[in-house]
Amino acid sequence: MYKLYQMSMWRRMTALFSALIFAAICIPWSPASASLSTMELPKATDAVEIMETTNNGFLHPGIGVTKDILENMRAQIMAKQEPWYSYYKAMLVSSTTSKSITSSNQNPMEPTKPASDAFNSQSFNSRFISDGLKAYTQALLYYISGDEIYRANAMRIIRIWSQMDPAKYTYFTDAHIHTGIPLNRMVTAAEILRYSSCKTESLRWTDQDTANFSNNLIIPVTETFLHDNNHFMNQHTYPLLGAMAGYIFTDNTDRYEEAVEWFTVNKTATDQGINGSIKQLFRLVDTNSVAGEKLDKPVIQHVEMGRDQAHGAGDITNAAIISRMLLAQGTKIDPVKGTVSNAPNAVDIFGFLDHRILTAANYFWQYMLGYDTPWTPVVYTMDANGNPMGIYRTISDFYRGRMNTAQFWDIYYYYTYSKGVNLSEKAPYFYEAFRKRIPPNYYYKGTLSKAWESPDGGGDFWLYIPPAAVLEGSNNVPKEMTSDAVVEIEDRYTALDSRSTTKQEGTISYVEITATDEGSTIVPLNLSFGQRTSTKLIGLKIRTQGIATLELSKEKNSVPFHTISLPDTKGQWRYVTFDMSIDRVSYAQMDENYSLMYMKVKGNGAQVDLDHFHVLAGSQLSVPAFASGSSTLNLFTYTGGTINADFSATDLSASGIITYEMADGPKGAILDAHTGAFTWTPTQIGTSSFTIVASDETSLATKHVKIEVTADRPSAVTAATTGYNSAENYVSASLATYTNAYTDVINHIATDTDAAFYAKLQTVREAVEGLELLNITLPDGSLNFVKMLSTSSFGNYLSSLTDHNDNSYVAYGLASNQYHTLDFGSKFKINAHVFEVQGRRSFPERISGLAVFGSNDEKNWTRLTGQLTVRTEEKQRLYVRDEYKNTPFRFFKLAIIEPQSTMFEISELRIYGQRHEF
Repeated sequence: MYKLYQMSMWRRMTALFSALIFAAICIPWSPASASLSTMELPKATDAVEIMETTNNGFLHPGIGVTKDILENMRAQIMAKQEPWYSYYKAMLVSSTTSKSITSSNQNPMEPTKPASDAFNSQSFNSRFISDGLKAYTQALLYYISGDEIYRANAMRIIRIWSQMDPAKYTYFTDAHIHTGIPLNRMVTAAEILRYSSCKTESLRWTDQDTANFSNNLIIPVTETFLHDNNHFMNQHTYPLLGAMAGYIFTDNTDRYEEAVEWFTVNKTATDQGINGSIKQLFRLVDTNSVAGEKLDKPVIQHVEMGRDQAHGAGDITNAAIISRMLLAQGTKIDPVKGTVSNAPNAVDIFGFLDHRILTAANYFWQYMLGYDTPWTPVVYTMDANGNPMGIYRTISDFYRGRMNTAQFWDIYYYYTYSKGVNLSEKAPYFYEAFRKRIPPNYYYKGTLSKAWESPDGGGDFWLYIPPAAVLEGSNNVPKEMTSDAVVEIEDRYTALDSRSTTKQEGTISYVEITATDEGSTIVPLNLSFGQRTSTKLIGLKIRTQGIATLELSKEKNSVPFHTISLPDTKGQWRYVTFDMSIDRVSYAQMDENYSLMYMKVKGNGAQVDLDHFHVLAGSQLSVPAFASGSSTLNLFTYTGGTINADFSATDLSASGIITYEMADGPKGAILDAHTGAFTWTPTQIGTSSFTIVASDETSLATKHVKIEVTADRPSAVTAATTGYNSAENYVSASLATYTNAYTDVINHIATDTDAAFYAKLQTVREAVEGLELLNITLPDGSLNFVKMLSTSSFGNYLSSLTDHNDNSYVAYGLASNQYHTLDFGSKFKINAHVFEVQGRRSFPERISGLAVFGSNDEKNWTRLTGQLTVRTEEKQRLYVRDEYKNTPFRFFKLAIIEPQSTMFEISELRIYGQRHEF
């Protein structure tokens, strides 16, 4: 048995600031001046008494929230004191605060009975998830307001779940992941109700309530779903945070002490690679697991960041939730072993392994904010002898920059006020993230989301803000998001150099950037641009003094997926737009897997101001659109020949007046400012590159133009046909188009007028650009099948198969029958000799047992490869049998025929062979 140690700094902080808080409470409050109704804002006369007690060494209430924490939180809300008050108001937006709330497992015929007493499926668990949050919210509102309607609601929900049948609990897929948070919430609610006063006798917590709740819910949920220390990384801490709440409620000392060790070290876990303890998850890495070389200096590395950053955020959020319970209980632990200890060198949970949780949080945010972050290849799964079975070779870019799953900000308040630590020095990246964090209600993918309702928990961190934070007031309260269409860049971005700063001008705040030749870079964070569509027009509000370009990239030094010309707006705010296509590579940072991008502004000292993204530009903005399209136009002519071009644009707004201007245009060229008509008679050989700008009152569009001037008509034809190679084998239709265009221009080269010749010349150039190689290859010599396919089952994930990233993959839902098909069209067939495949990072079993089949009618399939893929993270080659190497097929099928998983997730695919035209 362990002893209850001295409580955290909460109690002393409460005493220190009691006079200040009391004065605030006693100030008369006028309902007429409040933004909340009197029902929602507590009054001093509605106080609910918390009856603090200890039993078997446990403090109650003590599942995270204690008497001190609850009393401080309520007092701050009554005083409308920030930062508590803003979070309280944000909580009230949740539907779980309704007074008319009902249980999701309520029997419609007998409202006090459960609709089902069998806990045996994911669909049923959704009721538990819903009711866990309802009970927790209603219990808190009862304590805050004193209104017994809230208590009645919470008691009714808990008493319904207290009637579950222990014999009808059955483990279901992922039960351990998705039952921990709702159990933690419901037990916390029961803890508040159990140790708080009430006036209505039927609403009092009884010993029978304790027995029913413990025996029919806490214990069977724990024993059936949660009590196991061998789950994968944060699949270990999700069940642990639920089980630990139950151990505290039931005063189970042995299990509590076991849970503490499982949280800190978990030395008995079978696989120490997947171990979700603090020690192994936030690991001290001393060896490069790929090279086998010892590091000169060991480093702390958050291992699950090799998987993705959504789970990485969950790891630290879970650590914070569990830590709240240990702090509430005053639990001290051995600084190395992690066991409950009363030794003089024992530390609280945050002091464990030299503040390992904080170090991991700082490392996490270094990467999430867009900074360069070193990564040492690290083992993430190993056999019983400690031999590596899987290695995270690189840090994952999935969900980088997304902040809505990271809810562990009470760590900031703990270190700042309970420990007096300057986090700007001790953990600068974590501190920076805290200052840029998102508000509790935020827009994500165009929908208003609420941190309070997150199924992953953590949105209640503000309950734990200590009294001393009253001194910071609203200084650190995140700015509200007011629109689903506008994403303010200045609210949260990372500046990677000293040439960017946030400015305020009246009611407008923005980022001011000085453009340089090498580029000035910022990284917007937590972008949410809604779901992908075939065209996704994004607006960017800019203001410039000078000409610049803006490069949008996925990584700091990667090839831009968009380059936007920023003309001189002469100090006027205008929107520029860009289209994020359906292709995942082009879409890059704006789909569900990425939440940041690198914005590099280049120019010779121009000032560029960036205000916000408009993510619904396609439907809400009137944007000029060039009749000739937005892509760069390559024109050809010769000296003395007059070239005419139409750069007119249209506007969605009938009243929109478009004007045109030319930046860096050739000498002597004329552009009509009202019509976009362009005329030029060049006098010298050379190349001229310039930009046409079409602008209305709010938006502008740019079009790059390149004109190559040669000596005469024959040389102009030669220039226009650059790119055609007679030695190449082209698809016949594209070659015929080119041949006809070329023949036409040559046959009339001496007789056509300038206008007719120019038109034919452009037709030739378009035909050259439309030439399609019969066998398009990737740099490794394999077929670029992405550009050859007619259809496939890969959906919008097709390009992820050739991006050299084993962490981008085709979602398993597209292969519900564990196979994928490729169709190269009715006019083409492929004879392949090798297929190369790779599975999704961390889940090599999801590609094991795969073979390749070929067909020409999609009915009769021939197995082409002899061997099957095995369970490995490496790329695997499947060789086509000799008898089929020269046989062409229109269709291919990649099928799992000896599965090791119910899911099929392919990350990389290569096809070595030749395409034939029929």
